[in-house]
Amino acid sequence: MAGVFDIDLDQPEENVSDDENDEAQNSDIMDQCSGFEFNMDDCEKIEISEDNVNQGTENIRPECFELLRVLGKGGYGKVFQVRKVVGAAAGKIFAMKVLKK
Repeated sequence: MAGVFDIDLDQPEENVSDDENDEAQNSDIMDQCSGFEFNMDDCEKIEISEDNVNQGTENIRPECFELLRVLGKGGYGKVFQVRKVVGAAAGKIFAMKVLKK
């Protein structure tokens, strides 16, 4: 089976090992992000439990959704943009991942 690969044929100017090259790239990325600060005090913290995940007993089936368009295709399946047409949250837009079995 043939494949297509992107290969960078340009060699670094210096004789640098892959580990050192990766460290230099990571350092450059960190320098670009140095002005970014993340403050956990501003975040709402929610404990995940059975009480607040998958609430309700509504049975969801593919027939509950209207297919709008294909968002992406992969080797194992597709991701669709769908609109829920029945039950709770009718009219809301969702992404539905369909895997080949």
